[in-house]
Amino acid sequence: MRGAAKALDVNHATVSRRIRQFEQELGHRLFERTASGYERTHMAEEIYSEAIHLEERLSSVSRKVAGQDKQLKGDIRITLADVLAKYLMMEDFADFAKQHSEITLEIMDSTRPFNLANREADVAFRICTTPPDYLVGRKLANLHRSCYARRESVGHFSAEDFESESWAASQHWISWSDKFRKPAGQIARDYPRFKACHKILDADLQKSACKAGMGIGVLMCFTADIDPDLVRIPPATSEHKGDLWLLYHPDLRNSAKIQTFVQFMYQRIALKRSLIEGKEPYQL
Repeated sequence: MRGAAKALDVNHATVSRRIRQFEQELGHRLFERTASGYERTHMAEEIYSEAIHLEERLSSVSRKVAGQDKQLKGDIRITLADVLAKYLMMEDFADFAKQHSEITLEIMDSTRPFNLANREADVAFRICTTPPDYLVGRKLANLHRSCYARRESVGHFSAEDFESESWAASQHWISWSDKFRKPAGQIARDYPRFKACHKILDADLQKSACKAGMGIGVLMCFTADIDPDLVRIPPATSEHKGDLWLLYHPDLRNSAKIQTFVQFMYQRIALKRSLIEGKEPYQL
């Protein structure tokens, strides 16, 4: 009930009233009220199945119409994680908007996988290994991450200092959560003696904590290698951590505005591939 009220931007009483009205019109109970919430009846399951099918058909018609649009105007709905927008793409979006003043960009910063088949978004930038089969697009780059420290705290160190037992014993990771306290893979093997301390789940706050000297941060290279206040700690290796994809529905292949935007972003991200893949670190 709370979820429905939030999604519809109404209060609980409105949702409850609409359910009662719908049940009265149908002459059937759609939900069983239980101590843990509302449970759908068999009739509700059948109606829900039909509604989903209808929504998919309507979305298909909408996509096919949008896919034949030859005009460079109108809206483009873009979904991506906020860290991608903030550190990697916002200037590109701004440049595209300047070049195409009749196109309006709707940028939805979310890690939730928006349903492109239902046109919740037109274009998605996703961090994944294998994208959904029903979408088309291109892998833009391999995302890399590395280990960073506040430059002021390590800038005077020599290579020998980083290899000493005393330095390693005094360092700690900035953890993500109870479940993910230490990194795995090559990074963990490079720094086996680091302890774990603090817990920060948000990627941007992790970076801020690292800059403030709270510990060693495991950060995406495209967010940290551009920051002069951060520096990789030796051996300064980076590791592959997912892929960056640009995806859209195949029904939009012939949409002029979508394809113009897609090609524009392909070219822009290609210029940043070495940064994304961890090949441009600041040096100590």
